[in-house]
Amino acid sequence: MPWPRTPLARIRLLVHIACGLMLAAGGGQALLTRLLRPGTFASHPHWDLQWTVAYGVLVAAYIAAEFGGGLGLTRRRATLFFLEGFAAQYLVWLYPSFLVTSMIVVIAWQVAWIASLRTALLAAAALTVALVAQKCAVGGQGMSAVILVSSCGFQLFAISAAHLARSEAAARERLAQANAELNATQALLTESARMGERLRISRDLHDVLGHHLTSLHVHLDVAARTAEGQSASHLVQARDIAGELLAEVRKVVRQVRVLPVDLHATLLALAEGAVDLDVQLVLPEALGALDAPRADALLRCVQELITNTRRHAGACQLRIELAQDPNGEVRLMAKDDGVGANADVAEGQGLAGMRERFEALGGWLTVFSRSGEGFQVSGAIPPVGARP
Repeated sequence: MPWPRTPLARIRLLVHIACGLMLAAGGGQALLTRLLRPGTFASHPHWDLQWTVAYGVLVAAYIAAEFGGGLGLTRRRATLFFLEGFAAQYLVWLYPSFLVTSMIVVIAWQVAWIASLRTALLAAAALTVALVAQKCAVGGQGMSAVILVSSCGFQLFAISAAHLARSEAAARERLAQANAELNATQALLTESARMGERLRISRDLHDVLGHHLTSLHVHLDVAARTAEGQSASHLVQARDIAGELLAEVRKVVRQVRVLPVDLHATLLALAEGAVDLDVQLVLPEALGALDAPRADALLRCVQELITNTRRHAGACQLRIELAQDPNGEVRLMAKDDGVGANADVAEGQGLAGMRERFEALGGWLTVFSRSGEGFQVSGAIPPVGARP
């Protein structure tokens, strides 16, 4: 298993290891006690079968809750947490020891990592009440007050640590994403400023130099028609040179006005800022005749795709591909490996904004999703000069 890249993923991996060790420690202690002191469980008929079933249910529910997919405290996860809690309480009743009781801390951490702080505290209170009920039912035997108090303390510690880790990691990810978006926006503004300066230069060349060259060409043409002898030949040559120079100036003006915006560095900076998401960018070597409005629409679309995937898709990987047809049309295709949606995609402000940007330039954009197949986004923007 590769070492996770993000702080949140690294913390979660370490927590999985710690929880696995705690579950193994509780089960190992019970196994050793059963082998070395079999008379300890004489009061529980069929203790071996009861312990094996309850312990198996606890471990299976833990694995299903942690690695079953989905985001947040879903109904499925809540059911699994309840099943874990019931199995853990039953194990404590079968063998009321410190290590067995500590398995309840695993459940408290799980709930705190997924749900809100209030929900986690309510879950810990319910687990503690169940432990108190067990202590009262057995008349204080087996489970001492020390174990009960320690369990409460460890549950609160686990909940606090989980809440702090989630808050810190989420703040770091938001900061990294905001920094990436800021860098991408700055790069686009720099590119837009460069384009604006080139457009200003092209207008000055056309309006000032082009005007004077045109006037010079006209006067030379008139002079060549009225002159005689050798001077007329020189005037014709000067007129032709002025005409060629005017044609070259107009050619330079056309090239400067349609100079494409380079999106490569901007999009790469935006993708690298998504530290918790593997963004795969497939870009052509050059995007010809791509002006500032089209570049801005593509950048904002990619930015929104990354943000939506991180927040809602539950995905690990996002592939974004840009391609350009021979006629200059730019096509965008994106797909993530998230959970997808069961019904029609509810278009929020982000998706609506993406669609509006494309349609304002005469293009189109569609979103498709199916449960278990992630989200797919396709769109196209016509070339510069095409009619909407």
